[in-house]
Amino acid sequence: MEQRIDLQPNCSLKPAGAVLFFVSTCLFSLAFALFFVIHGFWPVLPFWALEMLALGLALRLSMQRGKYSQTVLITDSQIRLETRSRRGAQKQEFARHWAKVRLRSPPRRHGTSQLTIVSHGRAYEVGSFLTEEDRCRLAERLRYLVGGMNESPPLEIANIGDRN
Repeated sequence: MEQRIDLQPNCSLKPAGAVLFFVSTCLFSLAFALFFVIHGFWPVLPFWALEMLALGLALRLSMQRGKYSQTVLITDSQIRLETRSRRGAQKQEFARHWAKVRLRSPPRRHGTSQLTIVSHGRAYEVGSFLTEEDRCRLAERLRYLVGGMNESPPLEIANIGDRN
């Protein structure tokens, strides 16, 4: 028996939509920039170009973020974590019996917490891209599935409380 949790950032913008958004924003704002250029305010054009460059870079970073994902696979004996990004895939394995799920409070008042799976001096962060509420729900679910150190619950029983 195994439990699988797939995590991905909320990136609903598709590449075609990003291109359409970028081109339409460029054309719309270029119309305003050209109006001012025609009236003698030519310095507007380089600033328009800088703004569009910044927008393009921000969209590119956002689209790359959509390629990031994590999979948590919990079996009777192991916890396997796989993180996929544009740089490739990283895999971590922990003995389920010795693993512990930790949710650390944010260091600052409005910061974000850190969810990690820890075992034998190794720690691996899970769900760094999730909202605070989703991260807390994931921590609760992982604690339920993994159990504490030396008390791994059977996965058949864990299925009863599974909330998808």
